[in-house]
Formats: sequence, structure tokens, C-alpha cells
Amino acid sequence: MLTNNDKITIPQTVALLITTILATGILALPRNVANAAGSDGWLLVLLAGVISYFSSLIVGALVKRFPGDTFIEYSQKVLGKFPGYILGFILILYFIFVSAMSVRVFSEVMNAFMLINTPRGFIIITMLLSSVYLIRHGIEPIARIGEILLPILIIPIFAMYLTALPRADFSELLPFFDTPVKDLAISTIHTAYNFLGFEILLMIGPYMRSPERVMWTLLFSIGFITLTYLFIVVIVFASIGVEDSRILLWPAMSIIRTIMAPGGVFERLDALALALWTIASFTTINGMYYSGTLAAAHLMGAREFKFFVTIFFPWVYLFSIIPGNPLDTMRWTQISGMAGIVIAIIIPAIILVISIVAKKGGKTS
Repeated sequence: MLTNNDKITIPQTVALLITTILATGILALPRNVANAAGSDGWLLVLLAGVISYFSSLIVGALVKRFPGDTFIEYSQKVLGKFPGYILGFILILYFIFVSAMSVRVFSEVMNAFMLINTPRGFIIITMLLSSVYLIRHGIEPIARIGEILLPILIIPIFAMYLTALPRADFSELLPFFDTPVKDLAISTIHTAYNFLGFEILLMIGPYMRSPERVMWTLLFSIGFITLTYLFIVVIVFASIGVEDSRILLWPAMSIIRTIMAPGGVFERLDALALALWTIASFTTINGMYYSGTLAAAHLMGAREFKFFVTIFFPWVYLFSIIPGNPLDTMRWTQISGMAGIVIAIIIPAIILVISIVAKKGGKTS
């Protein structure tokens, strides 16, 4: 299944990780952290980033220990055929469900801010068809697209939010450390849901040309995401206030409507923001959807994964229409976050410990 054309470089891996993680909840992040910790919300982002990085090292250690295997192979080597098969099936369901929630959140935002009268199903199917077309070409085109789109996505995001600085009131970030430690710890775990996405390495690990550099890749990727989230949360808090951030459903998008581009170059920055949101959602869906189809191909011993791209299409769509309204969508997204903690951290940690004790696989150093 692996060929030279299926290998991706470290910069491509970094771009793929960043663009996969970035869209998972960024628009609602200021509201979530404001409700959880008030003016200490920015601190939750910082702590969650640190915790997510150290948690991701578990996945990185597995990539280094089993450089030629995906999660499907080494889970069976370490735990046995049947338990490994069950975990592989659960991993596939997880990737399908996260893909569905990602495309659903995308459709909710488009319905709320631009395509108000467009049927939600049409938006979902259009996005999925675009993603399916790219995914069928394999990991290398997906990574190259991520590498191309990353600067197109990041530079305008920072530029747009920087225009809000003149009206920012940083006293909104006060008081510091006003949240009880226990509440801060619990909320940090919930905030870490927004950093999920690095678990795609469970499947694309053997596709890296230099798996020995996976730890550096994770450090740069999650470090960059942490700084980006922190920047957006601070700007939103300082611009519209913590209290308004609590009540707005998508505060990171709502603030864009209040920003005027210097010189009046753009009449509506929210249109530009929605275009960037489309890119971010597209790349997230690509990473998750592809990982799910790849897991299915490895689990079934298939020579090609393209068959599963088509098979999973209706299931992703059906999962995406389960929530009845935007609030239901947020609740289902939280459920996928809780499942992600188990899939991305707890299960890999168990497999890593057992593999070390049983002396299976290579060295983690």
C-alpha cells in the first residue's frame, strides 16, 4: 500500500497537522473558555496547549517505536488480533464521526452568517464531495494542499484580528488567576478538545519520510496552534469583552462583523473570514476522513483505500444531520471531544506501556 509517492515530508506533515487541528472549534473557543473561566479563559488555552503537546508525545512515541506500522497493525501486535481489531473498528467510527461533526459545524456557520436560506444538506454534500475528490488521490496530494493553503489561511487570520487592536481594551483580561484551581484543571481538559487532530498520526505515521523527527513535528504544530488560539481569544476578549463572549454562539466570527478594514479596502471582512473558515473546515475534514478510510483499508487488508472513501460518504452525511440545531451540534461536538481524549491519549498510552513492558516494537528514543 505504501509507495515512494505516498511519503510526505516533515513540512508537509506539520502543515497537515496544523490545518487538521485548526478548524476544530476555533470559532466557539472564546465562548467556551469565557464560560469556563471568565477572564482567565486565555490561561485555559495556554494550559491546554501544554497538556496537549505532552499528550501528543504518546502518539509520537508509538510512531517512532513502530515506524512501519499504523495503529491497526501495532495494536494487534501488542494486544492481540481480536482486541486490536475491535480498537481499529472504534478508531474508524471515531474518524467518521469527527468528519461528520466538522462538516456539520461548517454548515451551521455558513447558514448563520452567509447562506441563510441554503439547505443545510446541500452545504454538507457540496463540502463532502470536494473533500472526497481530493482524498481519493492519496496522502501526498492532501499534504501538499495543506502546505499550500496554510499560509493562505494563517496570514489573513492574523491580519484581520490585528485590525481590532485599536479598539481593544486589555483590562478585560483582568483579574488574573481568579478561577479556583480545581475548576481551572477541569476546564483545561475540556479546552484540550480543541487541540485534537494530532491523532491522525496514528494512521499517517508510517507515511512520514522522517518518522524519527515526529517529536519536533508535534512541538512545532501544537505550539503554533496554541499561539494562534491564544491570540484569537485575547483579541476577542479585549475587543468585545468577556461577558459578550459568553453569550455569543460564534464570538470569533461575530467580532469580524464589527471590524472595518483600514482604508475601506474590504467592505465586509466577514465574507473573507467565511472564505478562510471554508478552507479551515475543508482541510480538517480531509485529514479526518482520509484517516478513517485508511484505517478501514488496513483493518480489512485491502490493497486500496479508495473503495472506503465512497462507502463512508453516506455515513458521514447521516452522522452530520443527527443534531437538530446549533446547540445540539455543540453538544455532539463535545461528545466527539471526550471520545477523542480516549482515542488519542488513553488507548495509545495503554498500548505504549504494554509494548515497552512486553518489549515489542523498536526503541522510543
